[in-house]
Amino acid sequence: MIRTLLLLILVLFSVPASTAQVTLNQVDDFQDGTTQEWRIGGAGNATNGPINVPNAGPAGSGDNCLQYTSLGGNGVASKMVFYSQNQQWSGDYTSEGVDQISMDVNAQTNDLNLRIAMQGTNGTRICSTNPINITANGTWSNITFPITAGDFTVVSGGGDAASVLSSVFTVRILSSSSPTWDLPDVISATIQVDNVTASSSLSVTDFDGNDNEFTISPNPSKNKLNVLLPSNEEMNIEVFDVLGKRVYKGIISQISSSINVSNWRIGVYLVRVSNDTSTQVKRFVKQ
Repeated sequence: MIRTLLLLILVLFSVPASTAQVTLNQVDDFQDGTTQEWRIGGAGNATNGPINVPNAGPAGSGDNCLQYTSLGGNGVASKMVFYSQNQQWSGDYTSEGVDQISMDVNAQTNDLNLRIAMQGTNGTRICSTNPINITANGTWSNITFPITAGDFTVVSGGGDAASVLSSVFTVRILSSSSPTWDLPDVISATIQVDNVTASSSLSVTDFDGNDNEFTISPNPSKNKLNVLLPSNEEMNIEVFDVLGKRVYKGIISQISSSINVSNWRIGVYLVRVSNDTSTQVKRFVKQ
């Protein structure tokens, strides 16, 4: 009996601690001198994969970035595609409110048709339906990939885009003339990437100071959503589901207001309160 208990204790303490997953506003800025685990597949990973380049980012001196050169021809590095299986980019994008990925890019040798592709833990693979065309002019530009379910094409597997976004395993950045996973462009090209950011289309400009924040309660809730304003100033209120669909719109002028949510679907919502000068967003969970 004692031996069994000891073995059980050893097993419990040998289980690794839970790893991080994607979170809203996380950024890969490559300032640590590494590729932050962005890589290419196969045996060419070590010699032909992405590299960290000092002083080459959009901010110039002191700003590192990621650089990858696809070689064309045949072999592992022939295609413009690199990926992350880092826990930082895995997980549930839907519950975290992440509905877009933005980044700074600089195409240096050939024009590119950039897309985001994702594989879910269920094996289903999806890819951006519409590419973002990047001209090889040697200058930096900021681009944003929308990543709601409607922005993707399923390219393999039996699931749908929504199921992938709720359980992402791998994220790819690739160039292709059509949505794909395995057949990105075979091309000789160099791209630099920086400030890869998980963000929300519901941008936030905080009110001045914590004392001016609105609050919501209870959270989570089954029946009602109480909104408490810092003052009785008239404010617009909108509520969006994680796919960006607006489910509620109104105007509140009282310090305390209540919204009936009993008929809403179970899930995560974003509550946005705004006026002409400021906007604030909070996450609400409907049980």
